[in-house]
Amino acid sequence: MRTKFLPALAGILAVPAAVLAFNGTAAAAPAQTGNSLAQASSKVTPLAPAPNCVSFSQYKHGNAATGYYTNVYLDNGCSTGVRVKVIMVYGYDSGCIQLTRGQQDYKFRSNSITGPLQPYVDRIDAC
Repeated sequence: MRTKFLPALAGILAVPAAVLAFNGTAAAAPAQTGNSLAQASSKVTPLAPAPNCVSFSQYKHGNAATGYYTNVYLDNGCSTGVRVKVIMVYGYDSGCIQLTRGQQDYKFRSNSITGPLQPYVDRIDAC
């Protein structure tokens, strides 16, 4: 069944860019004319690097028939709990992971997003 768009809802569904900003992580974008996708900035601002007391090891698995994935194990050698995000190349990034003080072998699995290329860790960021 097809749903008909109601013009009365247009004002409710339109959300200003400033409302989408959350906790100072995004700024309202200036108005653009023409093809906004072609003019949009592709620059990504990385988060702060994770502290040196957070370490990782990675183990690559899979093959062309079953697909490739990488298991990443995180260790927190810090004296406090930390929140980190694993940034992958050719694979899916993790969400923000809470590591308690002294936690060892927290496992994160990243599947390949490009098919034949094996994902690997690019960096660990604080979040």
